[in-house]
Amino acid sequence: MIVVVIIGVVTALALPGMAQASRERRVQQAAVTVLDLAREVRSRAMYRGRAQTLVISQSGIAITLDAYEGTSPSCRLSSFGMGSLDPTARVANLDLTAARYGRDNLGATIALPSATTYLQICYTPLGAAFFSMTPIVAASQVWSNDTSSLGMGGVFQINVFQTTGGATRRILIPLGGMPRMRT
Repeated sequence: MIVVVIIGVVTALALPGMAQASRERRVQQAAVTVLDLAREVRSRAMYRGRAQTLVISQSGIAITLDAYEGTSPSCRLSSFGMGSLDPTARVANLDLTAARYGRDNLGATIALPSATTYLQICYTPLGAAFFSMTPIVAASQVWSNDTSSLGMGGVFQINVFQTTGGATRRILIPLGGMPRMRT
């Protein structure tokens, strides 16, 4: 009987720690999924020989990522889905507003540039990157590669976190390199 009581006490003490570890694991998995998509878009431009764009939209404390393939190697000359960001032309999607992420109390925001709720990054096959904080759907619109407007040396930052506390995962998307993650 004493052994059963001891096992019950130890289990009761361990459960909160195990639950927190499980929540942290889900935050890590969501952050890795965001990172993988950002890396895939950059790599896809290089091996497909066409411009690729990653659209990051923030809604409250959640983000949606969509990837589109252009019609040419140039960001400026590409049409990403017939002159608009057509959902049928989308090559990848990640929706952190989905119920499965809300159930886990996950949140995500575009942290840099601050106060940004929309970000579109275009990669060329030669590795050049351009961005816009407004939707670019036509060749007449202008992409930027001015890193001075970004701060932090031309890096975009997306934070993935648990809304009830815990560690924040930071996905850094540099204009001149491969996306990476920091805790």
